[in-house]
Amino acid sequence: MNSEKAWHGLGEVVDGTLPARKAFERANALFKVDKTPLIFRNPVTGAESESDHRCATYRMDTGEQIGTVSLGYEIIQNEQLCKFAEMLRDDVEMDTVVVLKGGAKVAFSAKILGTDQEIVEGDIIHRRLNGYLSHDGTTSFGGMFSNIRVVCQNTLGWAMQDANKHGKQFKISHTKLGISQIDSTLASIDVARQTFAKECEDYKRMAETPMDFNSYKVWLNSLYNMKPVAREDGMGMRPGDMETDSRAKWNKLAHAWAAGFGTHIDGVENTVWGGFNAVTEVETSLRDAPESRNIATVNNYYVQKIVQKAQASALELCLAA
Repeated sequence: MNSEKAWHGLGEVVDGTLPARKAFERANALFKVDKTPLIFRNPVTGAESESDHRCATYRMDTGEQIGTVSLGYEIIQNEQLCKFAEMLRDDVEMDTVVVLKGGAKVAFSAKILGTDQEIVEGDIIHRRLNGYLSHDGTTSFGGMFSNIRVVCQNTLGWAMQDANKHGKQFKISHTKLGISQIDSTLASIDVARQTFAKECEDYKRMAETPMDFNSYKVWLNSLYNMKPVAREDGMGMRPGDMETDSRAKWNKLAHAWAAGFGTHIDGVENTVWGGFNAVTEVETSLRDAPESRNIATVNNYYVQKIVQKAQASALELCLAA
């Protein structure tokens, strides 16, 4: 990771920026991958035979298995992902290279030059071009435009969903036909600025719109669609309240409002921008705990929807102010 530490504090941080190949080498992300037959052992007779349906992928440097794939799966080496990053060298600055799940996925994140926007003084975001490749059959080889910096499995998944929704990515399948299209696809990539300027104007509008803690709480109750609940005295219903009825989530959202990422920057505190940041911080990091990792994929759709709803409703607050 170049200069800036990831939110989770993991990984190696280097001063300045590295060329793409140097960054891939430093991250040990240029290992080669191959596939080998899976062996089926008959539980009745004990006889062994090669599987007719699946094979295993493995790292050639360590011999460790990293996934199982169909027999027609074609390997795309990490070298292709590195070449993709190298082709962008005149338009981007390399930010991160990550190896995930023991090598099952490799990804990079690069800032597109000239796209940095300051929402408030000291709070700068960038349009990024992220590249990714999997060796376990879960994703294709691809690239995408996003404001999200890829530093872990969760941020990669969120960036892919965001880019897919807005049509800001390309994908190449692990088939002979797909692989044959890699060179022509990479050669035609246009590092466009996309809708970045418009999004930044929206964020600046949020930063210009005041929001106090009580207004934040009211907004959250609406955002999370808190349903009416029975009164404790049995006398009818009362409005749903996140602080009372969803205490665990509320504690995280309250903490993010008061001491979350970016709250130390002048102009973030007590604004709609600060509230939106708090929601995105909580929703995109709730599922990082090891015990919740197995359900993260199931919940990604929910995360995408709630963050999109938060952005839309935050802009409505700005218009109404």
